[in-house]
Amino acid sequence: MKLNYHVRYYPSHDVVFSVMFAKKNLFCALITAVTGDRIDLDGEPHSQATLREDDVLLNSIRFDTFAWAQNNRLYTADIQRSYKEARLERRTVYYACRAISTQEVKDMAYEDLNPVNISFMLTDHNEIKAVRQVKLCDTETFEIFDDLIEITLVHIPAVIRNTDKKSALYLFARFFSISSQVDADKFVYEFETTDLGKELIMSYNNAVANANNLQRIENSPYFITRLTEAQLEEERKKTLLKVARKLLSEGITPEIIAKWLDLDIDIIYSLKPAI
Repeated sequence: MKLNYHVRYYPSHDVVFSVMFAKKNLFCALITAVTGDRIDLDGEPHSQATLREDDVLLNSIRFDTFAWAQNNRLYTADIQRSYKEARLERRTVYYACRAISTQEVKDMAYEDLNPVNISFMLTDHNEIKAVRQVKLCDTETFEIFDDLIEITLVHIPAVIRNTDKKSALYLFARFFSISSQVDADKFVYEFETTDLGKELIMSYNNAVANANNLQRIENSPYFITRLTEAQLEEERKKTLLKVARKLLSEGITPEIIAKWLDLDIDIIYSLKPAI
């Protein structure tokens, strides 16, 4: 068995993600691995990769993939490579609120609103904790105020470092971290005998077999916006690194630079040999 790595459409590419996880089996497996909730769907997930003109929800709930599960919860799954933390957090809360506000409330029965669970797979960061689960709670007692909103952030490098290697979450993290054919071959060697590993390999190969289709999807308004955001963030990082190098050359300590520019201290230290 072989995973046919595509240098442009790698496993963590948002278009590839949206195509692969538009399938019920993989979507449910990912949500279960991320949240611990065992879910099932009546149909296929909504996906920006299969946007239909009559799919009103895709225009109001701006996530890569999402679905109403049989437990009456809305689950979303997104992948994010580079991101500005404050923007991601606000965007997540904003669209979580939209997912709630689009629900019809009849006869003031707010207790009948369906909860939403927003999940992000984050591939490019230095977070120590593998998974962050955010809920509405009392800040003193940490008692859950309401389960209407739950946000789950999965930090892929931390999952690989700190999570049980036999878990489905670890397998997904290894898949999303593939960035070369060598990585792909290692993934196949380790996971091709598992049902989930085999399904990921086959689904990925099917997705990249039609690169023209992926490019067509990538040129849709949703993904053009995502690409623009990523490019802007990349330019912002390059600018900040230039400023950091200049400040280092002027004798400013890495600790102060990290605070001023809101950069990770390890990134600042990595720039020092370049001076």
